[in-house]
Amino acid sequence: MFQMIGLSSKVTGFLKTTCIRCTRYQNYATRKRFYRGTGVIQSDNKWEVTLDHRRLKTPIGKPLTVTSEPLARAIAVEWDAQTEHITLPSMHLTALCSTAQDNPGKLNKHDITIHFLEYLATDTLLYFSQEQEELRLLQEKKWGPVLEWFQKRFNVVQEVSKGLDLPPVAAETRAILARYFLSYDFPALNAMSFGVDALKSPILMLACVERLLEPKEAVLLARLEEEYQLLQWGRVPWAHELNQAELTSRVAASLLVIHSSVENHTAKAKATPQEQ
Repeated sequence: MFQMIGLSSKVTGFLKTTCIRCTRYQNYATRKRFYRGTGVIQSDNKWEVTLDHRRLKTPIGKPLTVTSEPLARAIAVEWDAQTEHITLPSMHLTALCSTAQDNPGKLNKHDITIHFLEYLATDTLLYFSQEQEELRLLQEKKWGPVLEWFQKRFNVVQEVSKGLDLPPVAAETRAILARYFLSYDFPALNAMSFGVDALKSPILMLACVERLLEPKEAVLLARLEEEYQLLQWGRVPWAHELNQAELTSRVAASLLVIHSSVENHTAKAKATPQEQ
């Protein structure tokens, strides 16, 4: 179904867009909070967030709309949580939904799916330590059950890397995963890419989407080698914990968007014949 091709400039742009879009606000001057309260309104089967009755807009000036009321309320909470100043880099839900709506990279579902399929060969979980036996045993203990789940869940066989070589990814595996990814809508795939980038692992992100792992568990597995080294050499107080908390918040935001999309689709699918 899909043939592996070199990473196109379009998909490369997507990588930058997904990651940088959600942190690009760091380049902006800090803004003082200019609103007293937030709200949520329904408009044409979609939901919008309001700031003092003014509709929240995307970076290009469109009213920000989502298809799920719980997601809209979560975005409102994100804005309501701002105190004296608005810290935009921490507002992942707003950034994810704005990016999906504006689509600055002009991508489609197939572009993101191809990116995931190419990313799989560099998945963190497929690279066990070749130099430190103690670390390798720890990786086998912690990563092994997730890899086993992945193969059973999708009925595939996936080898791990040997040395510095990329592990082979079978055409059948690509086809199965392609069908899975394409079953999601664009906002969900856009959010999924944000989680994959945070974890450096499509497999860990899939485990979160399928509710095998909680975000905090997935982040700890993604940082397994780093955590091992920290136990050997010590850690900088607060710094590593802050990084872990930031990654966890990114994965959690991604999952909220994905699950909101899935639940909204399921609710529509269960509509009565009269409603349809």
